[in-house]
Amino acid sequence: MTKIAIIADTSQDFTFELGKKYDIEVIPYQVQLDDQHYLDQVDLDSRTFYQRIGQCDRLSTGTPSLQWVIDRLKQLEEAGYEQAIALTSSAKLTGMSQLYGVVQGDFDKLKLTLFDTQSIASGAGLLTLYAAKLRDQGKSVLEIMQALDQASQQLKIYAVFRTLKYLIKGGRFNKYVGMIGSFLNIHPLLTVKEGEVSMISRTRGRNKSFKALVQQIQNVAANHENYYLTIFGANNPREVAQLKTALQKEIGQAELYLETELTPVLGVHSGPEAVGVAILPLD
Repeated sequence: MTKIAIIADTSQDFTFELGKKYDIEVIPYQVQLDDQHYLDQVDLDSRTFYQRIGQCDRLSTGTPSLQWVIDRLKQLEEAGYEQAIALTSSAKLTGMSQLYGVVQGDFDKLKLTLFDTQSIASGAGLLTLYAAKLRDQGKSVLEIMQALDQASQQLKIYAVFRTLKYLIKGGRFNKYVGMIGSFLNIHPLLTVKEGEVSMISRTRGRNKSFKALVQQIQNVAANHENYYLTIFGANNPREVAQLKTALQKEIGQAELYLETELTPVLGVHSGPEAVGVAILPLD
């Protein structure tokens, strides 16, 4: 049977521990805090990042070096992998898809296939976990890609950012809308649509935005019997706990349920206290 590697990266809210559990290779993004450069999850974990974010004037992210990725793919080739599927966060939001494209045909024994999830964070991560499940079931690369294409049409991710400052700084959100939101205490409910951050609704205050988030997930889950579900937060244990309570029924019915702390590469853009949910219907 062909040996297939599934490759994720830290923009999908993946840690090395999660990768090890599901036999998924994890590529770390680069994170810059002022003048210091780090590899996400290698020499900067989420807890340390959120302790330091408020003290930093300059925050940025980037893909790992080309040589770093080449070396890791060569290690997979030497380990006997004949095929690899690299799932990436949306190419409109991250640069990993473009980086893979540069090296895609450079290996003699390893065929690299790319899949743009058109999502990010746990949304992309759930598709990666689904790919690993299909791989473990003995599906071929073609079968996995076809299933991913179908599943990605059903994927939903929703989030509320308690500050828009970092999203604006990173160029991921219209600056004017962000300034109005901050001034009026508006907490927009965000999603990813056609690979880009999009606003579903403007809600004033934490409580209303939280209820809007819960309602979106409940509406999706009500129409499906089989789904993966992830609750994620950015140094926001209080609202994560509230989400667990509010979505207790939906969590109990999920085929796979995870809780994650947004990785530093994501936290650079979300800022602290973000909270959200990703759901991947599979029926």
